[in-house]
Amino acid sequence: MKLTAKAMTAAAAASGLVIGLTGQAAASTSVEMTAYYGGYVAGTGYFNADPSGSVPGDAIRACDTRADGVGIEVRMDIKPSGSWHTDRVASTRGHNSPYCSPWKSGNIAEETTVALKICAVKGTWEECSPVVYGKA
Repeated sequence: MKLTAKAMTAAAAASGLVIGLTGQAAASTSVEMTAYYGGYVAGTGYFNADPSGSVPGDAIRACDTRADGVGIEVRMDIKPSGSWHTDRVASTRGHNSPYCSPWKSGNIAEETTVALKICAVKGTWEECSPVVYGKA
């Protein structure tokens, strides 16, 4: 799902969190997700299947780009089976913005499907994107 910046800003103003996703509609080996909150980019999330330089493979990362009191989490479900099960989390909770979490990595068998979502979080409140799929 990819929305235009104008559509994302209008939707963000109306409902709070809006997620923009870049990459392929089908499962991709790299996924970038952007969370818009209050009409502004709140943060980004990443999935990287293959190592590249200092970036490990099968890894997720969350970045909080705006000092708005809202943190960013990226959640991964490895081998999704219909109901969500969080296997890995990268979070900016407890850190001042701007901040990127360390890469959260662990070996996943090649060609394994992973489900990903980005969430805006604050205390016990959270709002998450629809699921997007990647491939290890």
